[in-house]
This record gives sequence, C-alpha cells and structure tokens, in this order.
Amino acid sequence: MESAAGPRYLAIADALARDITAGKLKTGDRLPTHRDLAWHLGVTVGTVSRAYAEAERRGLTSGEVGRGTFVNVPVSSEQLHRWHDATPGTIHLHSAPPMPCPEEAEIAEVLQRVAAGPRAMEMMRYQNQRGLLEHREAGALWIGRSGYEVSAEQITISAGAHHGVLIALAAVARPGDHIVSDSLTYPGIRSLARLLGLRLDGLERDAAGPLPEAFEEACRTHDVKAIYLCPNQHNPTSLTMPEGRRRDLAVLARRYGVAVIEDDTFGFLDGSEPLPIAAQVPELGYYVGSLSKTVSPGLRIGYVVAPEKVQGRLGNAVHSTCWMACPLTAEIGAEMIRSGVAARVSAGRKREAEVRSAIARETLSGWDFDCSEGATFLWLRLPEPWRSNEFAGEAEKRGVLVTPSDPFMVGRRESAPAVRVCFGPPKDSDELRRGLCLLAEQLQEGPTCAFNNVV
Repeated sequence: MESAAGPRYLAIADALARDITAGKLKTGDRLPTHRDLAWHLGVTVGTVSRAYAEAERRGLTSGEVGRGTFVNVPVSSEQLHRWHDATPGTIHLHSAPPMPCPEEAEIAEVLQRVAAGPRAMEMMRYQNQRGLLEHREAGALWIGRSGYEVSAEQITISAGAHHGVLIALAAVARPGDHIVSDSLTYPGIRSLARLLGLRLDGLERDAAGPLPEAFEEACRTHDVKAIYLCPNQHNPTSLTMPEGRRRDLAVLARRYGVAVIEDDTFGFLDGSEPLPIAAQVPELGYYVGSLSKTVSPGLRIGYVVAPEKVQGRLGNAVHSTCWMACPLTAEIGAEMIRSGVAARVSAGRKREAEVRSAIARETLSGWDFDCSEGATFLWLRLPEPWRSNEFAGEAEKRGVLVTPSDPFMVGRRESAPAVRVCFGPPKDSDELRRGLCLLAEQLQEGPTCAFNNVV
C-alpha cells in the first residue's frame, strides 16, 4: 500500500478487492475494526472509514450495526448464475430457470415447423423495431390469458423481459432522474439503473410489498419518474401482492404522474392473478410479460404493453439497444402461442412447480420462510446467529448453491438475514429434496465456528 499512487483510502479498498479476488478473504469473513486496522496500517481511523465505505460502494463488503464489516458474495451476473465454476456434484438452488416438464418436448416440434415453413427466410431479414403485427397480436393473446385485455397496437416486442424493462425505463426517464422500487427486488433493476444513469431508491416494505406511505414520501421528496414492481410471485419472496396494495399504489402513481413498470416475468398467466397495476393506470402503465420463465428462456422474447402515445419512444429504445428483437424467435414464440403449445408447456411447468414447492415446504417445515403454493423459489429467513453471506458460503461447502440477500436489496441497508432457494435447476424432485435436506441440516446445526477475525 505504501508504494501505491493516489489516496490511501483507495489503496486500502483496492487491496481488499485483490485479497477477495485471490481468495485470501472469503465470503462472510469479518474485517478488523476501523481502529484496529488504522493502528496496523499506520493511518488515521478516518482513512479506514473512507476505505470501508468505498469497499461497500463497490459491493465488496457490507456493514452491520453492532457487528462489524463483512465480506460479501460478489453481486455480479456470473455469481447469480454460476453454472460452470461450482464443484462437480453441487446442487444448484440459486437460479430460477423454468421447471422441467414432459410438455417441453413439444417445443422442438414448433422449431422444426417454423424452420420448414415458408416464412423462415423472411424472419431472417430486418423488420420493424416494434415487431411484426402478427407477433404483437400473438403477444396480446398471451397476455390476455390473465384477463388483461390489450391490443397489438399497445405492444412492443423486446428481447426478453429484462430488455423490456430497459426500454420502458429509457422511455420514461433520463440520466439523473429518480426511480423507485421495492427495497427487496429483482437484482437486474440495479444494473439497469446504473446503465442508464438513474438514481434508484428502495421503498420500505412489508409482506404485501412497498408501503404506500413510503412511495408517497418519495414522490413528495423527489420528482420520481417511475416505480418498478414485481407483484406476481415477487422475486425473491415468491409472494403475490394483494389487490388492496395494488390499488393503493396505482392511486398514488396517478396522483403524482409516476410511470408504473410492472415486471410479470414469473406470472403463469392463467387468470389466477389479480389485475395488473399497470392496467389500473393505463395512461402510465408499462406491463412487461415474456415467455422466459413459464415457457422457454432461450427464446428471449418479451411483450411490453404501454400507452399507444409512447410506442414510438419504445421503438426508438429498441432500435438503440438491439435494433430489433430477433424476428425468428418472435415467430417461434408466436407459433407456440397460436398452436397452444405455450399454454400446455406453461401448465406443465406450473404443475411441476406445485410439486416442488410442496416438497420444499415439507422439507423445511419448522423454519421461517415465504413460499407461495406453486412458487418456483422461496425466501428462507435465517435464525440467529446466521448471516446471509455466511450461510450461503457454508451451504456451498456442503454442496448446495443458494443466493444471499445482498443482490436483491436496494439502497444502503443492513443485509437481510435470508437467502433465496430456487426449485428449478435440479434435474428431478429427488435431487431437489437432497439439496433441501442439506440446508435443513445446516440450519439445525448452526454455524460451525465463530465469525473470522481477519488482521
């Protein structure tokens, strides 16, 4: 550190980053106190405080009042979707792909039919940025399964739901603008906000979702341009927002002129979901549906429902980010919808989700978790003295990957003592049960040792 150029606090933060990357510091390790490290390095306590703040800003560490500063699990897409770097034999319960089901074999038949059809080569050419009319009509049919009736003129085709959220944000906000979300939500909104230069604030919440009073306070304090929400099978808790909370948030959005970006990635669209919030404020609503989680993630096709007056802006955002969603995959998706294959596959995946969520609730019975019937993941609250990152690190040593709470948290908040546990990755119910049993044993045994002190 003494030979490093630049401010000392940055040199300390860089040294922490190198030690974490090299494995000298592990997930869950507790760092020395500000005073102890200052004495050890011969710098002021203020310098160490600035270094720790910089490390937390980079996502390397998190501080907990009264307990200290701890090394985080890295919050990158590679860490959230670790399919290749885990030890062979590891049971993956950390990512949320669709449930396997027998009906998915029909997808191959659609691929063959489209490839052999007369429109195959036409789909290899440039098309309108918003997508072909027949593809948007198919999207309207798919969304209409939920009872939310929309027209093709209200839809823009996106390259998946994540891209759908991106173009919606680009249509309503500019760099420096404020947007808000649930304080516990899909990690992708954080990366999109950074990409677009938006200021993202997390709203205080309860079991029903963001608190209306927190939303109203944010609107009074800032010129909030949009609120991002996942009301159906909320990621990561799996809970569905009740109708009363949806109505309260919709009223406030209209009162303050705030766009509602509603991500319905995990909705099975079978009519069992409450009316979307976006449908209650159609002049401000941006509803994002897709085929990824309920039919096939490889299609990367999403449907963004928005007011007709902003469709030009959405088209420009598509043009600026990927020119157009792939017409060939949009054609495959449309054919799956028209032929009924998408509905049958979605129903099969939902049945498997019901089986697997029942196994999870049974195996983890007696512990504190949120898990809706038919959910594809659960939110496991950890008993004292477990911390989220420490629990995830210990679970990996035992052969199970789960996701700690940090990636889902918006704002500078104390880490929630919880992990997300997904049911989709295991090849069958037996593998899922083995992974869940290992987690139950870990909960029963408690931490194997006291938190590490690193000097």
